[in-house]
Amino acid sequence: MSEGVTQNNLEESKYGEEADQVKNGDQEKVNKATEEEEDSVLEGEDERKGAEEEETGGTEEEETGGTQQVETEGTQQEETEGTGSVKDPYGYTRREEFTSEIFKVEICNLPRFGFKELKKRLAKLDIKPVKIKSLPRATFAFVTFRNEEERESAIAKIHGHVWRDKKLTAKKASATADPLLTKRRAGGQGDGEPSEKRSRSTADKEDENLSPEDRLKKAVSPLWDMPYDKQLELKSEEIGKMMKTYANQIFKSNVDLRNWLTEQRKKYDGHCCELLQIKPSPIQQGYRNKCEFTIGQDVDKNDNTVGFRFGQYKDGTSSVGEPYCLSNIPDAMKTVVKSFQNFIRSGQYGAYNPETHAGHWRMLTVRTTRSDVMAIGDFHPQQLSPEEIRKEEERLRDYFSTGEGRNSGVTCMYFRVYSDRMTGNTSEPYRHLLGKTNIEETLLGMKFEISPDAFFQVNTPGAEVLYEQIAEWCAVTKTTTVLDICCGTGTIGLTLAKRVSRVIGIELCPEAIENAKRNALINDITNATYHCCKAEDIITQTMKSITTEDVVAIVDPPRAGLHTQVIRALRNSPFLKKIVFVSCNPRGAMNNFVDLVRQPSKKMRGQAYRPVKAVPVDMFPQTKHCELVILFERDTCT
Repeated sequence: MSEGVTQNNLEESKYGEEADQVKNGDQEKVNKATEEEEDSVLEGEDERKGAEEEETGGTEEEETGGTQQVETEGTQQEETEGTGSVKDPYGYTRREEFTSEIFKVEICNLPRFGFKELKKRLAKLDIKPVKIKSLPRATFAFVTFRNEEERESAIAKIHGHVWRDKKLTAKKASATADPLLTKRRAGGQGDGEPSEKRSRSTADKEDENLSPEDRLKKAVSPLWDMPYDKQLELKSEEIGKMMKTYANQIFKSNVDLRNWLTEQRKKYDGHCCELLQIKPSPIQQGYRNKCEFTIGQDVDKNDNTVGFRFGQYKDGTSSVGEPYCLSNIPDAMKTVVKSFQNFIRSGQYGAYNPETHAGHWRMLTVRTTRSDVMAIGDFHPQQLSPEEIRKEEERLRDYFSTGEGRNSGVTCMYFRVYSDRMTGNTSEPYRHLLGKTNIEETLLGMKFEISPDAFFQVNTPGAEVLYEQIAEWCAVTKTTTVLDICCGTGTIGLTLAKRVSRVIGIELCPEAIENAKRNALINDITNATYHCCKAEDIITQTMKSITTEDVVAIVDPPRAGLHTQVIRALRNSPFLKKIVFVSCNPRGAMNNFVDLVRQPSKKMRGQAYRPVKAVPVDMFPQTKHCELVILFERDTCT
């Protein structure tokens, strides 16, 4: 999974403030509150994709609560009494599009609770919210619903309910203000527009003096001007701090491991296990093989600009900068961006506006391999007829097949039409326009097909380094069964398949599973089987079907880590003594790391694992992020 810093960065809520409900001093806290949706998201490909997009490119809107997305964004221009033409931060609630913010409830007098505990308590009351907003150590929380009937029903069930000797209260709450318009209204800032009323930090002032190109570099690849050896030092230090934090968590969570941990800390400079030297990326320039480019206005208000945002929507930024100054983007990708931008600027349809929800062109996704280039254009239909959309589709096809775009290098093109408010968050099908249906890549001497939705590591040479490290720590033999959890298109398991007895892949994305099966066929691999489902739903059954004691699990989850039930299944699985855990967000996966070593209990059965060694692998030069691989082992399974 990948990391990064751009417009979809980011594990923060678009609407970061609660209006009218929060009493003195709590307003700012709620701005930073965790926000999650009740509706489940795909544990495999969709969350991976959100993580992957995060480093460079990403979708048009930011994510919320780590992996979830707000179901509405932005506002439209409206007149405000006495102030002239001012955009209303609550105007989005009066638009035709649905937003659960207008059906919000504030719950007060809560006992000390965790987010999952609150979610579970609501479920016991048969309450099914769209979103839950809470923050640590608070005595209040917010939940939103699909309609007024559900909100009224929830208030009736919650008000007066006793939880841990606390009688809860519930009342209607106002919608959250749009952060971009709130900031602009307060001081006029946003998209580089300085505000005289705003008390700016030193960093803010420095940014104002940067050129648009340098601002974009800072947003997308913040380490772009740092020598690579210094980048590696910075990442190693961060991982070292995280591993010491992990050691502290082990001390708290498993009394039986304290003596062992004391010795480990003495031996490994305060770490819980051996921390090996970071493995560098074989290439540092032009390594990205996938980016999702936002389509919008640049800082000079030029429409249909294809590139990346300069910052987050919630911070008052929606302008887009062209990516030609970014050295981690390959030239082949920049060529497609330029050609596509020329195409949409020559037409009659403008960019989709996240504030007004007007406009059409939303996003351009480009995927490159050593031999192919895939381009995908996302389009909002608005009120266009099917015939009008078909004509634009044909114009796009003609431009890249016989027109000016024919020399752009595109070997595969798709077009996707959807009206969802969140760009990229849709189940609408891809319409194949020209060239191949899938592109091909070579990795460790094997061929892999990549479909539009398939997950594939964004740094192919770096992925080879990562996979070789995984293979080394798996120490497989001809009798080994490999359990490949969150397998994506099957790349990790398939690179090991000819050295083991059996590979079992588990993945939630149907397209990725089909890719994995196809990739097994292409590489003449017959000992790999795949299951399209949530890992927690099948892992226990799968482990019971394995009769050999030579089993290793490879875990490569999305940013948020594995579901707790998966960890429980891994703890309670017969014959499983070794896990190779790959994380693109080690701090986000900390709960998983702790649960693997936690003291055995009714909830966490099975012998605890111990971290044996860890190594960071740099997959994302010019950013602050890297992958972390940890080898976990245990002596017995019971």
